[in-house]
Order: sequence, then structure tokens, then C-alpha cells
Amino acid sequence: MKFKICYQKIKVLFCILCFSVSTGIIAQTEQTITGTVLSAADNMPLPGATVLIKGTSNGLSTDFDGNFSLSLNNNATLLVVSYVGYKTKETPITSNQITILLEQDENILDEVVVVGYGTQKKSDIVNAVAITDLSKATLSPTSDVNEMLRGRIAGLQVNVGGGTLRPGGTSDIIFRGQGSIEGNLSAIYVVDGIIRDDGIEDIDPDDIESIEFLKDASAQAIYGSRGANGVVLITTKRGKAGKVSVSYHGFVTTKTIERNFDVYSGEEFTQLRREAVRTNRDDDTYPNDEDIFSEIELENIANGNFVDWEDELMRNGLVNSQAISVSGGTELTKVFGSINYFKEDGLIPTSSYTRKTLRLNVDQKINDKFSVNFDLNLLNDNTDRAANVNVITTSPLGSAYNPDGSIARFPSGEELSAVNPLWNLREQNNEETGNDFVINITPIWKITNNLTYQLKANMTRRTSERGQYQSSLSSAGDDVGGIARIDSRLRESFLVENILTYDKEINENNKLNVTLVQSAQEDDVRRTFTEGQGFTNEDNGYNGIASAIGNLSVERDSDKINYLSYMVRARYTLMDKYLFTGTIRADGTSLNGVGKEWSYNPAGSFAWKMHNESFLENVDAIQELKLRLSYGSLVNDLGIPYTSLFTADPEPYIFDSESASGFSPSTILPNPDLKFERITTANIGLDFSLFKRGLTGNINWYDARTKNLLLRRAVPSTTGYTFTYFNAGELQNTGIELGLTANIINNDKFKWSVSTNWSNNKNKLIELYTDGNGDNITRDDTYNYYVGQPVGVIYQYAFDGIWQEGDDFENAAQANPESSLTQDNLSPGDIKIKDVNGVDEEGNITSGPDGKITPEDRVFIDQNPDWFGSFSTTFEYKGFDLLVDFYVVEGATKVNPFLSDFNNGGTISGKLNGVKVDYYTPENPSNSYPRANFDSTPLYLNSLAIKDASYVRLRTLSLGYTLPEKASSKLDLDMIRFYVTGTNLFTNTDYIGYSPEVNIRPTFSSADTGYPDATSFTFGVRVKF
Repeated sequence: MKFKICYQKIKVLFCILCFSVSTGIIAQTEQTITGTVLSAADNMPLPGATVLIKGTSNGLSTDFDGNFSLSLNNNATLLVVSYVGYKTKETPITSNQITILLEQDENILDEVVVVGYGTQKKSDIVNAVAITDLSKATLSPTSDVNEMLRGRIAGLQVNVGGGTLRPGGTSDIIFRGQGSIEGNLSAIYVVDGIIRDDGIEDIDPDDIESIEFLKDASAQAIYGSRGANGVVLITTKRGKAGKVSVSYHGFVTTKTIERNFDVYSGEEFTQLRREAVRTNRDDDTYPNDEDIFSEIELENIANGNFVDWEDELMRNGLVNSQAISVSGGTELTKVFGSINYFKEDGLIPTSSYTRKTLRLNVDQKINDKFSVNFDLNLLNDNTDRAANVNVITTSPLGSAYNPDGSIARFPSGEELSAVNPLWNLREQNNEETGNDFVINITPIWKITNNLTYQLKANMTRRTSERGQYQSSLSSAGDDVGGIARIDSRLRESFLVENILTYDKEINENNKLNVTLVQSAQEDDVRRTFTEGQGFTNEDNGYNGIASAIGNLSVERDSDKINYLSYMVRARYTLMDKYLFTGTIRADGTSLNGVGKEWSYNPAGSFAWKMHNESFLENVDAIQELKLRLSYGSLVNDLGIPYTSLFTADPEPYIFDSESASGFSPSTILPNPDLKFERITTANIGLDFSLFKRGLTGNINWYDARTKNLLLRRAVPSTTGYTFTYFNAGELQNTGIELGLTANIINNDKFKWSVSTNWSNNKNKLIELYTDGNGDNITRDDTYNYYVGQPVGVIYQYAFDGIWQEGDDFENAAQANPESSLTQDNLSPGDIKIKDVNGVDEEGNITSGPDGKITPEDRVFIDQNPDWFGSFSTTFEYKGFDLLVDFYVVEGATKVNPFLSDFNNGGTISGKLNGVKVDYYTPENPSNSYPRANFDSTPLYLNSLAIKDASYVRLRTLSLGYTLPEKASSKLDLDMIRFYVTGTNLFTNTDYIGYSPEVNIRPTFSSADTGYPDATSFTFGVRVKF
């Protein structure tokens, strides 16, 4: 209710502000001047150009024909006219009718870019900073800002987790490889200057003005330990002086399942089960069907009635998005406001996501010295989370429905106990509701012409409640009479920053900019988790949790993290050729123990504008050639509070048959000596613009070393703990990034451009730790740490094909009694394990087979790609625009769960359905997949299911049409554009699964069985009036 009341108040305030702006703009005086603003190059009108009376707040924007009509007072003598991409011009008022010609600004390098705690000319940037082309990124219809950035920035990977593809799911991003093993891996988001640790779900993509990425340590150092894993700077739209403009963007998207594999049909699965049982029979004969199929299955087999579970459980998804924004104001008061509604119905019938957002940004100039910026953002979202529905693995031989049309609980009969996934969907629900409240207030005091003070104050509040109910008829709740769970969370963040900026052009050859920051932040997270079992009345679902007659438990957690920071950054420019930046930030945090709270994060960078040197100034082919060098050292924390302190979990104890409250140690053994890990990065870059900006781009090389790695180590169970965190070892990431844009044709009638980016990252564990004797340890099998190998490497026996009839089973390495696991009953159709290495008498590994299978025969398989990148091209002709965008990943590998029965021996057991493969039979001696086996699993887990996950995907194909200005003006519109976009239209890959994009972070599970990827078609319209 509080949220609704606040929402109504904000809407009223928004209307009042807009009304005030409108009335201020239309106020009339006695004298009026009319005119037209044109491009000097071709005399074409410039719609939306800003025309102001110099020294006043009286101004407006030109219409679609470049015309304006402006009221004047008697003191008005000059008009100031500006337009994006053109030089600002001051024009004397000499008559009541005037034509103003604007010259194009050839130096687009002077574009202002947000770099954190201020802005900087693009031409003066000395760090690895990347800028997103939002005109392309926003063509991908999604509620997830991260996902729309895929392929837009070199060095940036988007990690799609298990729940990301569900409606409302959010992905995370990886900058330049994985720089930690157990430490914090998350990049931070800085939205309108405010650090956000809890995601950006409340931001509507239509509200974003720009997105920049800080990729090297010199750029990230301004955020110290908070920015060690990358910084995403997001600036939302703000009001502009001039007439009130209203924009509308609406689109509808349809989604269908994308997959590149087949499952076994009813007939094929019937034969698979026969083959699986045949394998385990001594006489190698087929069993009687009556012995291996239920009565229902036998009837369906006889009648050819089989279930296509994908058709039963899936539907076409539908997205509906509607956004309206209003912008306008005077030189004193500028307002931007927006309202957005987003609704997605997922591919599974019970999955959906609804989001409503409201944004209000107000910039108020009080006088020439003081101004205040006010930002408010509200969000309300609702998510229905469908359970995994076993579309792939459910047997097709049963019946989805009873003869009367009701859902059959046991499709193949109660004796087989497999529950109908349709039944489970009906008998359980899982939903979450959240509310966000974000408010920023930024007073600005211009102390002198060169000295400015800002106070940034922010409060962010997120409340959420997730409720889950599994009825007494569901698979999970059957034995306990139903299960109810409620997970309630509250997260509050308070941030205050004092920013002092000194900006001085000392003389023509010397410029100095110094920024001082003091920052304090408190994050408070509270969680209450309640679970109850056993319900006599299930009508209320999880809302009836208090009536549980079985187990009822309540957990309460509270985490509070404090940050205190001080930062100094100095930028110096000499002769507009040599640029220097030095930064140091001191960070204190309560995450670490006593004496380990503070860290220091220094960085420096240098850039050389070679194009401004005399030896290049007359080279017409070069507009920019800038060399960049940077070096910085930042720290990274664990991200988990209280690891240095003893913590306990509630644990009841039984005394004299009565329960008493108590506590038991948590799983983590505290380590008071735990400290930050330190990431030191060197970066060399080159920015260039050639052939009158026909070819622009940049190239970067980097080397990042993480020392004092945060690692886990198992501890004896007698301690009462499971593991502890400690510092040891070193990790390295090195890579090259390339970004290119070519404007091949660029004239008034036709435009054609091509953009590409390419990234390569190599990850390697350099050092681990020493044992009690001081000897270097090079491997830890418990936590999968191996010196010389990448993080998350797979260490497994190598699949070497299938044993065939006539092979020498007697002398096989697998059958050797000296093997670690002797397989003395080898037969045709079994998996062949490769004998790779041997062991000498001293226990050293020797290269080459030794006739037996031992742990030394396991091989390392890197999951990271060799390289990844994108290629896009755009065309514009007479109002039409076309974008074609490809995304490429080469050399990646993943564990494919569809081929490994979730790592337990393959989906060809005949018990569960699975991906259709060419499996071995005596009549079909395949060398690709083993013989079906009903009762046993492979003795050696091997690399059979580790597959190449390289792919090329046509990620975006978009065609749009913008009505000519004359046609739009007849409709009283400034602009109207229609477009249709196809997403994930084509994927070329050998990977068998719903999506090769799922879980590209090696240390995460690679399973992608939770929710299918989709091909989508979007129909949208943008209108401005």
C-alpha cells in the first residue's frame, strides 16, 4: 500500500512539474521572432535544434521543418543555437525573421563521455573506456540491460545462468576473463553517479542515455576495491531546455523454442528400452515387452499413441512493452519523466514476468552558483517461476491425460511412479513480488569558475517476497502433506559522497583537473525464511503457512556492510599532446577482520596524441592516433561478511525428550588473517580515426595478475567446520581486444557502415600454495585448482571411442588388474578410455601409455573460448534502415547434461528419454556413443559429454522505416518509426542443447536443462510529438 500511495504522489508531482514547464514556455511577451535553423552543408532543416535567448532561460526546440517562433523581451540581443553534431552558434537579433545556418562539427572526438566522478572529452581519455552504441543495443527486446549489451563491447562476456532465460531472469557480465576463484566476481553498476551493488532491474532500457565501460585498472581505480571486476557507467536521460516533447515506444514480441536436436520418438524410445535391457541379458536376446513396459505403455505402443511433451508443456511466449516519456523545461528547470509497463509470458505456461517502472529526473538551477538534481525511480515487479518440467527426459510412452480428459498423475501407471510434469505444474506455484525505491539528491555549488562542490545522497530500498507451495499431490510434497515456503528480504543502501572538483586551463598549453572524493555507504540486508509442512487445508497455498501441522521452521538473517572511502584523481594535459592521469583511492570495509579493513588502490596512465605532432599534422588520412599506457593495482574482496568471525546457526537440541534452542557452528571456519586479493593490471592501447573518420577503432593489450588469491581449503570434520577461506597463489589473465567501425558509404541518400569487435583472453593459475613443509602444492583435486591450467578446467578421463567386436579386450588398459578401477568384463559397446600417461618408479608422470588406466591418464580440458566477437552492418536509405548482427564464440567447451544423464552415465539407459544419438548395437556398431545399458553406469567418468560449444549466431536482424518529415508533420508528429526485429534467428553449432550461451563462466555449472532459449520476432513503433 505504501508503494501505491508513493506512486500516486509521484504521478501528481510529475504532472504539476510538466504543467509548470509548459506554462513557462508558452508565456508570451509583446515581441516575437520567427526563423528557421538549417544545415550549412545542404540547407536541410534541423528539427529539434535548441534556440535560446542568451543570458536567459527563454528558449525552445525547432519543429520538423527547422522552424521556430520565440517571444522576446526588450533586452534580447543574441540567440544561442545548438544541435547535436553541429557547432553552437550565437546570432545577433537584427530582425523579426531570421535564417540560421549551423556548421557541422568535424571534430566528433570532442564528444563528452562519462568517466566516473565527472566527464571528459573523448579525445582526452587516457584509459581503456568503451562506449556502447545504444542505437543497436536497444533493438534487442529484453528487460535485461546486460543481455542487450552482448557483442557490443570487446572483452565483455554475458553469462547466462540457469534461470536467466526465464521471464524476468537477469544475466551477469565478465570483464576480461575471470580474475578471481573464490573472491567477488561481480562488476559494479554506477547509475547517474551512484554505485549500485544490487543490480539494475529497475532501469528501463528506454530511459538510458549512455553506457560506458571502465575496463583497465587506471579507469577503475576511482572506485577502488568496488571496481576491481569492471565498472559499468549508466547515465539516464534528463530534461532539455525547450518545448515539452512526448515520446512513445511500444513493441510486441513473439517467442518460439530454438533447439538443434531431436529426442527419441515413441517408436525409437521403445526400441531403446529393449536394447538397454538386452545388454544386461546373458543370452543377448530381447526381453518380452510385457516384462519391461507397463500396461498403459503396452497399449500406447500397440496403438501408436505417444506423447510429445514439448507440445504439451510449451507454448509460444509473448512480450508486451509500453513506454511513455516526457521531457522539457527552461534553463532554470528541466524535467524528464517516464512510465514503463513490461509483461512477458514465458514458453512454459506458468512462467511470466511483469514490471512497472516510473522515473522522474529534475534539474533545478537556483542561480548562477547553486543547482540541485533530483532523481526518483520506482519499480514494482511480479515473477511466476515455472519449475523444471522435464521436457526432454520424460518418457513418451505414457498418457498425458486420463480417458475423461483430466491430467493423468502417473502417465505410465502408478507402478512406475514417474509423475506427469503437467500434474506438477498444476500442483505447485512459485512466485515473487518486489518493490524498489531509489532516490538521489545532488546539490551542486559552483564556488568559483574553477572549483565545484557536489553532495550526492542516495537511498535505495528493495523489498521482495518469494512464496512457494508444493501441494500434497505434487512429487515434492507427497510424503509430507504439502510444503510451503516464504522468503522475505529487505535490502537498504545509504550512500553519501562529497565531491570537490578543480578544473583550470592554466594557459593554452597547460590544463589541470583535480577531483577529491569522500564516500560513505551502508548496506543492510535482512532475510526471513519460513518453511512449513503438512496442511489439512491447502486452499491458501503458501499464505496458509501458519497452519502447518508438521515441521514449521523460521530462519532470520541480518547482514550489514559498511564502506568508507577517500579518492584523489589528477589529470594534466600538456600542449594537447601529452595527457597524464594519476589516481589513488583508500577503501575501508567491514567485510574484513580487525587490522585488515583498509586497502589502497593506486593507478596511473599516460596518453600521447600523436596526430597533434608536427610530423603528422599535415597527414590528411589521420584524424586521430593516440597511444595509451596504464598501470594500476586494485584489491578485491570475498563479498561474504563475517568470514573473520565465529558465526553460528540455530540448531535445536533434545534434552530429556524435549527440544531446546541452541546453536551450532556454521560451515566456514573463521580466519581473522583473511585479507584482500590484489589485482595488478597493465594496459597498452591505441585509438585511431582514419580517412576522414571512414575507419575508426581501437586495440588493447592487457596483462592482469591476481595475487593473494582468496581460496578454499577443506578442514578436518573434527573441527565442526567444512572449509575455510585463506590467501595464497596467483592468477593471470592476458588478452587482446580489437574494435573497428568502417563508414563505407556516408552521403545524404545512402549510408553503409560495418562494425566488428574481437577478443581473446587466456586465463592461467600461476601459483597455488605451500604445504606445512614449505613445498609448493600444484594441485587441489577437492576444489579443482591446478597450477598451469585455467580456472574451472575440466580434469577427466579421455573418451577414446567405443569398444568394437574383435578388439583385444584381454590386453586392454582398462582390464589391467593394476588399473585404478579394473574393468575385467569389457564387451563390445562399452566406452573406451584413452591410456595417455604413465608413472615411473619414483612416481613422476611420464608421457605415453603404460598399459593401465590410472588417475594420471586424466586430461585437462579448458572450457574458455579461444576468442569471441561480433560483426554487424547497417544500411540507411530513404527512411529505411537495416541492421544485421552476428555473434561468434570459437573454441569453447561445456559439459552437456543431455549426453551424460547429469553426469551419471548417459541418457541411453532406457529409463528416461533424452537427446537422440547414434548409440551402439551389434547391428549398428557405432563408435560415437556406447551401447544402451539399463542397470549400470560407466566405471570411469569420462569426456564423452564434454562437447565443443563454439557457435555463430545471427543475433539481430532489424528492419525499420521512419516516415518523412512532411508526412509526420501532417500527423502532428515530430517523428514516427516502425520496425521489425528478429532475434536468435539462426545458430550454427555442433553443441546439442537449447543454447550454447548458457553458463560461459567456467566455475559455474554448465547444465542448461532448466529453461529453453528462444527465437523471437518483434514489431515495434517509436513516436515523438
